[in-house]
Amino acid sequence: MRSLLPVFASIFFAALGQLTLKYAMMGSPLAVSSPIEALRSILSRPFVYIGMTFYAGSSFLWIIALSRLPLSYMYPFTALMLVLITVAGAFLFHEPLNVWRVSGVVLICSGLLLIARS
Repeated sequence: MRSLLPVFASIFFAALGQLTLKYAMMGSPLAVSSPIEALRSILSRPFVYIGMTFYAGSSFLWIIALSRLPLSYMYPFTALMLVLITVAGAFLFHEPLNVWRVSGVVLICSGLLLIARS
């Protein structure tokens, strides 16, 4: 049986990175008067560094998975990140969940089940 643990862990950490970056950027919008000011504002937020650390961990785990599994088998599982972020965004950031988003999540999950069986 193929071990998908590094794939799922990579996807989890990538989603956690996205959620952490979203949290870092909440509150006050970026001052976009200049690219330098925007960069300064981004780099002054500690949670940006935490989010990027999650991304680094995700990349490390993805590389481990690449050494063990075919990319064409692994890559569709990245769609699972859409599911995680959609659900977490609704609960953590009170983002709207409507019938279209829920339908999309159901279709993604159905597709992943078909791919996992292959």
